[in-house]
Amino acid sequence: MKELPYRQIHLDFHTSPLIEGIGADFDPQSFARTLKEAHVNSINLFAKCHHGMCYYPTRLGTVHPHLAFDLFGEMVNACRSEGIDVVAYFTTGWEEDAAEKHPEWLQLDRSGVLGGKTPFESGYYKWRHLCHNNDAYIQYVLGQIEEILENYDVSGFWFDIVFQIGCVCASCRRSMKERGLDPANEEDVFKNDFLSLNRFREKVTRFIHERKPGVRIYYNTGYHADIAWSEYGIEEKIKHNTHIEIESLPSGRWGYGHFPLVVNFHNANRRPYELVGMTGKFHKSWGDFGTLKNRAALEFECFRMIASGVKCCVGDQMHPSGQLDPAVYRMIGEVYQNIKDREPWCVQSRKVAEIGVITANRELAHRFEMNASDEGVMRMLMELHQPFDFIHSRTDLNAYKLIILPDFVCLTDELARKLEQYLARGGKLLLTHRSGLNLEQSAFASPAFGVRYLGPSRHAPEYVRLKDGFRKTIEPMDYCFYEEGIQVEALPGAQILGEIVEPYFNRAYDRFSSHCQTPPAKLTNIPAIVKTANVIYISKPIFKDYKLNGVKVYRDIVKNCMDMLYPEPLLVSDLPTTAEVTVRRQPDRHVLHLLHYVPQKRSQEIEIVEDVIPLYNRTVRLRLPEKPSRVYVAPERKELHFTYGEGYVQFVVPEIVGHQMVVFE
Repeated sequence: MKELPYRQIHLDFHTSPLIEGIGADFDPQSFARTLKEAHVNSINLFAKCHHGMCYYPTRLGTVHPHLAFDLFGEMVNACRSEGIDVVAYFTTGWEEDAAEKHPEWLQLDRSGVLGGKTPFESGYYKWRHLCHNNDAYIQYVLGQIEEILENYDVSGFWFDIVFQIGCVCASCRRSMKERGLDPANEEDVFKNDFLSLNRFREKVTRFIHERKPGVRIYYNTGYHADIAWSEYGIEEKIKHNTHIEIESLPSGRWGYGHFPLVVNFHNANRRPYELVGMTGKFHKSWGDFGTLKNRAALEFECFRMIASGVKCCVGDQMHPSGQLDPAVYRMIGEVYQNIKDREPWCVQSRKVAEIGVITANRELAHRFEMNASDEGVMRMLMELHQPFDFIHSRTDLNAYKLIILPDFVCLTDELARKLEQYLARGGKLLLTHRSGLNLEQSAFASPAFGVRYLGPSRHAPEYVRLKDGFRKTIEPMDYCFYEEGIQVEALPGAQILGEIVEPYFNRAYDRFSSHCQTPPAKLTNIPAIVKTANVIYISKPIFKDYKLNGVKVYRDIVKNCMDMLYPEPLLVSDLPTTAEVTVRRQPDRHVLHLLHYVPQKRSQEIEIVEDVIPLYNRTVRLRLPEKPSRVYVAPERKELHFTYGEGYVQFVVPEIVGHQMVVFE
C-alpha cells in the first residue's frame, strides 16, 4: 500500500432530516477547486451520517428526505477529477434513523437504559447506540458497504463510533452464554463488548477486502484515547485497520496534552502502521458552526503532526446547502502549503529517542492516577527537550540509555528480570513512588533498586529536604510534596539524596494550622530519594504531582536525577521550556524539528493558541554518530555554520517562527 497522503480533510455532514434544501447550492467544480487550492490531497467524504441519513441512492437505508440527487457520488467524481484521493465516511453505532426504525438493534446498558439515552434526553453528543453484536444490524451495515463499493471509486472506508457501552441486549446475552461469560458480571460484559467489536471489525474488513483488495480501512473506536495505557487486547483492536488515526481536537475535550501523549506511544510501538493525526477547524469541537480556530493554533497542531512523523487531517463540517466556507479553506490552504513545502524532510522518517518511559499498569493504577502520572512525565521531558518513547513491558529495553518508570508501574516477575538484565548490561533506571513494587504491592521486585518497602507515608502533604547533590541548581529548602508517597528504607550501599521532613500533623477537622497544609516540623531519617550505581528511586509520585500542581522544583529534581544517570543526553540547548523538540531520522539524514507555540487557558474550558512568539539565535547541541557534511534549515535550505566534537554537532538557529526544521545531511 502506498504511503498515506499528508494533507487530508475529514468532512462531517451530520444533518437533521428536518433541514430542507440539502445540497441546493452544491457545485462540483467549485467544491473540488476549493479543496485543490487549499492543497488538499485526500478527503473523507460522508456516505452516511449520525442521523442515519444516506447521501447517495441507497436500496437499504434512508436517503436524506430533502436531498434530490446523488451528493456523495458528485463529490467523489469532482474530487477524482482533481486528483484528490477519496475515503468514504460511514457511521456505525450512532444512526438515529435505524435506531428509530429498529429498536431491537439498540444496545441495552447494565442500568436498563435502551440505546444509552433516556427518551427525552438531549444535549451535545447524545445519540442512541446500536449494537455491533446484532447480526441483523451487521448485515444492514454490510449491505450498505457493498452499495458503495459497487458504485463509487473510493480508496478506503472511515468507520466511526465503533464502540459498545457495556451492552446486555438479547444478542449480547446470547453471545455471553456461548462464550461462558456472566451477563451479571460487569467485567464479563465489557469482555463481551471487546470480543464482539473484534468480531464486527473482522467481518467488515474481510467483506471489503474480498471485494476490493488494498482498500484502506480505519475503525474509530475510542482506542486512540487509551491505547497507550493498556497492553491487553490492543493488537486485536488494531489488526483489522490498515493504519491508525489519532483524533485529537485540542480545543475540544482532548486538550493540548493529549496528542503528544498518544502519538509518542504509537511512534515507538505501532510500526509498521502509518499514523494520521486529526484536528479540526472549529473553535471548540465537532459541529461548532460559525467558528474558526486561530491560524497559529492550526499551524501548531499540523506542525506537531509532521514533527511526530504523522500525516495531517483537518476536520470540517459542510453547511447543509452544500457549500464549503471559503474562509476555512483559505486558512487550511495557507497551513497546508507549509506542510507541502516540508514533506520531503518528513517522508519515511523514524523518531530518534534514547529515553524509554514504561507506561503504568492499567489493572493496578486508578485510571486518573495513571493518566496524570504519564502526562506529568511527558510534560517534564518535553519541557526539558529530551526526546523519549512511551514503551511497554515487551519493548526491547536495550534500545534506550535510560528507562523511566513513572509512579505506578508495578512489575511482573518477567519484567523485573528484564530490568535486572538491562541494569547488568549498563542500563540506567529512574523509578518513582510505587514503580518497582511487585504486583501485590508488598515489596520491591528486585534488590537492584536499592530500597525496601515499608508502607504508605504517614503524612500527606509531606516535605523533602535535598542533600548536597542537588544544591548546585536547587535552593536549600524543605519542599512540599502534595500527593501521598510511600515509606522506604535504603539498602546497604545505597546513597540517600533526599530525606523526608514530616509536618507537625495531618490536617483534619480537629487538627489544623493556617489555611493549607501544616508546616514542616521534623527531619527524619526516612529516605525520599535513593541512588545506587545505575538506579535512582524517588518515593513520591512526582510526575502525578507535577501534572496536578506544576511545581517547578519537581522538574528540577528529575533533571538532576537524569543528569546523574544520563550525563550525555541526545540534545542540549538554551531553548525555553515552552519550545518543543523532536529528532527524526530519514534514510540519509537526521531532521530536528523545533516548535514554539504557547497554549494559554484564556477561557474556562479550552486552551487557546493565538500568537506566534519568535525565538532568535538559540544554541543547540545534538549528538550524532558522525560529523555531518552539511547542516541547514528547511525548507529554506539556508546553510548553518556548525562545529563537531565529542560526538556533538553544535550550531545556532538564527530564528524559530513557530516551526523550524534543521537538517543534518
